[in-house]
Amino acid sequence: MSSSQCCWSLGSLLLLLGGNLGVLLNIHQDLVNGTVGQSVLLPLSYRFSRAPCFPVSIVWTFTNSTDTLISCTLLNCSLGAGGDPSNCSAKCFPHPAYRRRAELFPENGSLLLRDLQLSDSGVYSVSFRPWYQTQHLTLTVHEQRSTPAHPADTVKQDHISYYVSGICSAFLLLLLLFCCIRHWGAAQQKRRKIIKQQQISSVEESHMESTVVRDTAPVYASIEDSFEQSQPRPTPEVVYTSITSPGPPGLDTGPCHLLL
Repeated sequence: MSSSQCCWSLGSLLLLLGGNLGVLLNIHQDLVNGTVGQSVLLPLSYRFSRAPCFPVSIVWTFTNSTDTLISCTLLNCSLGAGGDPSNCSAKCFPHPAYRRRAELFPENGSLLLRDLQLSDSGVYSVSFRPWYQTQHLTLTVHEQRSTPAHPADTVKQDHISYYVSGICSAFLLLLLLFCCIRHWGAAQQKRRKIIKQQQISSVEESHMESTVVRDTAPVYASIEDSFEQSQPRPTPEVVYTSITSPGPPGLDTGPCHLLL
């Protein structure tokens, strides 16, 4: 008789004896609570009462569904002194609806559910085959609830808010001061430019006046020279002269006075 036939015969015998002598299951918590959107572990442990005949199947089912949630076939395991399995070689097959949400741990048989939903609430069953020994546990999924922050966390957050507000206020003050200084500098530069332009204009006006005076002086000098060179007219004098001309007899031939 082959070893596999012997193992199946032994399994059949254990099943006839009650089916609870091949593997011993231990449910650590039969009521489990979870929160929507988080993960939860359905805890389980098992050990073999004697050397098992591999392969051994671990099957998790959900009573709200007729399909198998996940199944795992143990191909081989190392057994400790008390029959505790370790370093198991296994192949697990989750249902398509739980492909990314369910994970089974072969060494202890526990089931991890991710991204919980309210519809995940219910009774879950785990069974080991070929012994068909089954255990049940209940999962209750709750809505997320906002919990009040711890006082220390609140104080810490307040301090952080104060620091951030202070830094922002200081930055705004520095920015305002920079704008004022820049505006004042621009005004001073404009004022200096205006003063410089006024100074340049004054210098140009002074230069023009000096040029006019310098150009006018020779004219006055020329005119003065002309007046100096011209002689004043002599004061007219009255000069008289006498002219005697012969005339016919009987006429007075006195002298004739002429004004020169």
